[in-house]
Amino acid sequence: MSKRRSFNATRSGASACHGEFDHGPWHVEYRLNDGGRLNRLTYRGYDLLTPEPENFRPPASEHGRFEDRPVYGYDDCFPSVVACFYPGTQTSIPDHGEVCWLAWEVREESNGLMFSVESQLFPLTFERTMLFTDTAIIWKFSVKNNGNNPIAFQHSMHPLIKLDELKAIELPGFKSVFDWNKNRALDGMTPESLAGFLLGQPKGGVEMLFVQEVEKGEMTWTYRSGFRIRMRFPAEHFSTIGIWWDNDGYPAEDGIRRNECAFEPTPGKTSLLTQAYAEGNSLSVAPGERFSWQMSWEVERDLK
Repeated sequence: MSKRRSFNATRSGASACHGEFDHGPWHVEYRLNDGGRLNRLTYRGYDLLTPEPENFRPPASEHGRFEDRPVYGYDDCFPSVVACFYPGTQTSIPDHGEVCWLAWEVREESNGLMFSVESQLFPLTFERTMLFTDTAIIWKFSVKNNGNNPIAFQHSMHPLIKLDELKAIELPGFKSVFDWNKNRALDGMTPESLAGFLLGQPKGGVEMLFVQEVEKGEMTWTYRSGFRIRMRFPAEHFSTIGIWWDNDGYPAEDGIRRNECAFEPTPGKTSLLTQAYAEGNSLSVAPGERFSWQMSWEVERDLK
């Protein structure tokens, strides 16, 4: 059974600032005017995402536009994560994509929430639907092309998880691992050794890795609470898992370093749209058509 605790948007989808939603063991808090951000997501009272910082200040040095506001919780990166020009144009896609900077709308469903936003750069509508069961979230995404030309894109879920709350990771088989920060491949990695590499990172370590050409669209992470999330995603479209790993190292200024990680199914070998487009592995939606996909987070209990 779902329960609306403090819902500031109408069922017809009128814009509002924020709201709360409960369904069984799940609790969601969101901010529509902050890129449709989920600023809290809990299961049986346990926070699955990083909380809003009590005190925030932007870095004194240049770290990109995304760092100029609080970074926490969940948002969507679309149509690129890395800032770039849309292929073949001078249309500038901002840091972490466009939609995380826009005001969204939401509609309450019987067992979930449907978020939507109209792009200001392209004639398209982006939708994120969250459907809840007692033990899972079904994430449904869609892109509707309202224009006359095909639109290429990437999408990355951006769920920030408190790194110190993790105790285990299980990755699928893969072909290669690319280290974005060092611009080189990490040779000789297996799923087990890569998990050990990450969990063994010292304080101050920062990694941005791309686990490429995964054998199946599935991985897990386990919290110290004992809850384990099994994420499933369509590997035929999302062949890479981007892994952001920040063990109190970034931004590199005292007082604002963050403790967080993220596991991001990604189309292409990295989260740069121009690269994915050039290599032929970005996604695309035809004029007047809708491109849809689905992912899931299934909650399991770690019995070890």
